[in-house]
Amino acid sequence: MPDYLMAVDVGTTGANAMLIAPDGGQYGVAYREYASFYPAEHHVEQDAEMLVANAFAVCREAVEQSHVAPQDIKAVGITSHRATFGLLGADNRLINGRFIVWQDNRAHSVLDEMATKMAPTELYRITGMPLTPTYSLEKLVWFKRHQPEIYAEAKKIIFPADYVLWRFGADELTTEATNACCSGMIDVHRLDWSDEVLHTFEIERSKFTPLVYPGTILGRINAQTSALTGLKEGTPLVSTTGDQQCAAVGAGVIDEGLASLTLGTAGLLVVATRKIELEKNQGLMAPSSGLIGLYELEGIQLGAAACYRWIRDQFAIPEIQQAREVNIDPYQLMEKRLEESVPGSQGIMFLPFLAGAGYPLWDPMAQGTFAGLRFAHNRSDMIRSVIEGVTLESFDMYQKIRNAGVDFKSLTVTGGATTSPIWRQTIADIFDMDIRPLKTPNATLVAAAIFAGVGAGVYKNVADGVAQAVHFTEPIHPIPKNVEVFKKNYDVYTTLTEALQSQGIFKRLVQLRGE
Repeated sequence: MPDYLMAVDVGTTGANAMLIAPDGGQYGVAYREYASFYPAEHHVEQDAEMLVANAFAVCREAVEQSHVAPQDIKAVGITSHRATFGLLGADNRLINGRFIVWQDNRAHSVLDEMATKMAPTELYRITGMPLTPTYSLEKLVWFKRHQPEIYAEAKKIIFPADYVLWRFGADELTTEATNACCSGMIDVHRLDWSDEVLHTFEIERSKFTPLVYPGTILGRINAQTSALTGLKEGTPLVSTTGDQQCAAVGAGVIDEGLASLTLGTAGLLVVATRKIELEKNQGLMAPSSGLIGLYELEGIQLGAAACYRWIRDQFAIPEIQQAREVNIDPYQLMEKRLEESVPGSQGIMFLPFLAGAGYPLWDPMAQGTFAGLRFAHNRSDMIRSVIEGVTLESFDMYQKIRNAGVDFKSLTVTGGATTSPIWRQTIADIFDMDIRPLKTPNATLVAAAIFAGVGAGVYKNVADGVAQAVHFTEPIHPIPKNVEVFKKNYDVYTTLTEALQSQGIFKRLVQLRGE
């Protein structure tokens, strides 16, 4: 009997699980969507028990769907969204029961103060993370300034994947080092907590758990978890890396110049490099890959496919109702809406800043915007403009990274959004290059399984796992007439974005809401 590997992704908008054979074959898949909480403006939180319960549930559903015997599942790998963290109390439960999500922008109010204590260029030199509200460090400083009693109560600062692994049966709470790069407190050159950063911002090193690396066996499934998940008691639990680093590895990005574009809740354009020259790449995230010794230059979109989920929930009510009646995914019906419009969306421009702007703007005040609306437009045009706006933001990152001298040898597309044929073609047209889709689009889960397999000895190393489990379909070629349309659209996109930011319109729109 073949060995199988269980991969779990505890994400921003839902939990996924997949049972994978060593050759990448998919034998059971489960997904459960869940919500975040918005207790105040700029605050985004998630219930910790909700994340754990959904991780258990998708495991069980994937095992049951697969019809694989639990004893044939050799290991479990768990990943999660990065830069999200929680404060663990003395009772080993999260204070207020919540994780603070990476999309949370409450820390925008402390950035100026932080910059007086350590120059942003110095912070970037050490950590490879820009000074923005996205990362854990900035939000911890916010807690110290605004809710010091909660910070003082915290026994440990923890991250979702590590907490879920512990709840599954890991021997102790640990922190996976490459995932923790996106906390903004890891020295990316040494893959250890930066004493300089912690001392400057008065964060006690004692509040962190021991660091481990991807592919480390942390414990085994216990009896309680076995009953909840259908996994065999004693199955090894293995550390992976952050969800987006997993996505890159699962897209085969394991050598210099190989690149991937992942369009999930967030969007990540990642290119691999053996040597990081941070002085040339200001504004890019530069964490370690899950493959130690390799680094990633990452441009991040804070909205990406979450914008498409928003347009689904607000504009595709008929499709949601019809999909429920016939038991299909509403996105399948939305694909028909996309077909009813044309490349360029009849002149509608959508700026996808529903959660602020990431690289290269790094502007938490940036607002989502529809421009160019006329009476002649319809729902199909607006829905299509969303996928085009998200992709134009991706392309803008690509242009800025190339202008910094980074070479792209290939581009693989991953993430839930890339299951849409029209969206895949839109990427090829806007980038004006061949793109490589994956046979299994959920690269994050494929890589989580690879790391689990490395820990369990199913693969010799990460490269061996990628060689066996990562497979591509036929490349998608750009359509010349669409390329010409999107060249004009990109010019409007950059001009409009720069005008709204430079003229302070984004901030004024925020003020109109009384903030």
